[in-house]
Amino acid sequence: MAPVNTVTLAILSRSAMRADRAMLERVARAGLAAALCGVVGCEDARGTAGGTVIIGTAQDAETLLPPFASRNTSRAITDLLFEKLADIGPALNTLGDAGFQPRLATGWEWSRDSLAVTFHLDPLARWHDGQAVRAADVQFAFSVYRDSLVGARGSGDLSAVLDSISIHDSITCTAWFRSRSPERFNTLVGTLLPLPGHLLGHTPPDSLRSSPFSRMPVGNGPFRFVRWEPQQRVELAANVSYHRGRPILDRVIWAITPQGTTLVQQLLGGGVDFVEFLAPDDASAVARAPALRLLRRVNFDYGVAQLNLRDGATGRSHPLFGDRRLRRALAMALDRGLMLRSVFGTGGSSGLGPFVRAQWSSDTTVVPVEFNRTAAARLLDSLGWRAGADGMRARGGRPLAFTLLVPTSSKSRSAFAVLLQEQLRQTGIRVEIELLDFSAFSARTSARRFDAAMQVFTATPSPSGLRQTWTTSAARNDGFNYGRYENAVFDALVDSAITDTDLQSARRHYRLAYQTIVDDAPALWLYEPPPLAAVNRRVQLPPLRADAWWLSIPSWSATTGAPLVRTPTAVPKS
Repeated sequence: MAPVNTVTLAILSRSAMRADRAMLERVARAGLAAALCGVVGCEDARGTAGGTVIIGTAQDAETLLPPFASRNTSRAITDLLFEKLADIGPALNTLGDAGFQPRLATGWEWSRDSLAVTFHLDPLARWHDGQAVRAADVQFAFSVYRDSLVGARGSGDLSAVLDSISIHDSITCTAWFRSRSPERFNTLVGTLLPLPGHLLGHTPPDSLRSSPFSRMPVGNGPFRFVRWEPQQRVELAANVSYHRGRPILDRVIWAITPQGTTLVQQLLGGGVDFVEFLAPDDASAVARAPALRLLRRVNFDYGVAQLNLRDGATGRSHPLFGDRRLRRALAMALDRGLMLRSVFGTGGSSGLGPFVRAQWSSDTTVVPVEFNRTAAARLLDSLGWRAGADGMRARGGRPLAFTLLVPTSSKSRSAFAVLLQEQLRQTGIRVEIELLDFSAFSARTSARRFDAAMQVFTATPSPSGLRQTWTTSAARNDGFNYGRYENAVFDALVDSAITDTDLQSARRHYRLAYQTIVDDAPALWLYEPPPLAAVNRRVQLPPLRADAWWLSIPSWSATTGAPLVRTPTAVPKS
């Protein structure tokens, strides 16, 4: 991946894309499709292809309607069902529109003052029910995303940069920006997926999340919806009328297997073809399997123990984690380097904060809360948490103890939880691990009903994703700030970084924001996992995109028949 931080703000200039460029893009796509068909033996990009690929995952979708899709499984499926106006290019640049590639739009041009961009939709684009995709669908989608009754994911970011969308004709619309923020184009096309107004226009905004459409969607992308059997599988079929050319595969199936060990067993046994993340010990077993191969990916995930700064029952300050000094004492008590080596060996990287090394704003000079068990003990003593005869701490008769939620689907998170439990015990802190299947884990954390939780967050190429994970708005609205961390200084620094038009100045703002939240310790920043995936050798696939591996699925091919979908092993209730 090209380093994004070498891109200068010259990329903020207007795009020169025109119809001739759109035509060249189509010719190039046709050539690529022909080359792929020469490998796998299909007729042509719109002709007969074939094969099924089964993707194993521990995580079921929570919805198939883009404004509400937050889990990786939901995002992957909706990105194949619904098409963006344009998509970020291989360099993952998020500043300006340099490198962005046409998708639903064949091209776009900027106004003289760069406060508006006009999109030209592909006249061949169709919804899966046969209706043409129109500019009115783009305008309708914006009305959905900005409606407070909807509670759409990313609505705050979109509303912050976009003022309105006007229609010129059936396939031409203009997006009007509020200001010249450097990532406004990425925010627009990355968040706003056009929606079928003819199917959803009469649905009350506050009913969209629970509407039948959210479980049986009609999209416009390379695959169409077939069926969703909750906690078992989601099946998609190739859209033979897709305006950019038929996908090579006939079907893609997500097989839901809540238990991580069972998922790997299915991979080894041929029940699934692809798994996006492997623990190191599972990777060793895969490397020995003749039918499988390992894939290395650029990593955008980071693992943390998220602390709830509010009491889950009352909403008041948490009796433990509401105290910044106690949170810092927890961070001091953890030898994260030892934990990392114990779980990942020589793989993986230490967690730096709410960002990953692959992002252009990454800053390895951020000063962590250093491991110092003696200093942690002194700090806890000063706060009145004294060790008793058994070595465990208490204050005023209340033990220094909390519950840590861990999903059973993740061996790595479980391993880190056990190590965290032991290391904090050595400082006199009692941790009770509560194992939950992923659905129960997700329900508890999203409802903010927990003390601490082992989380893995997926960052975006744009560091502005901080708004959805760690800012005050994400704590109070439908964001991922489940621990309800709120700091006005951090929020202001993030806002300054996002709106700064000078690249180096923006990086300085991000660094100050990162240092602020690391010092506050609303989470224990633990690791970036080793980016290992596995695939059956019968499946051919291009290099996987770092931030969204699933976007290359239309170019995947399978050279032999598909395996049968096995029923996931039942998970006992906790």
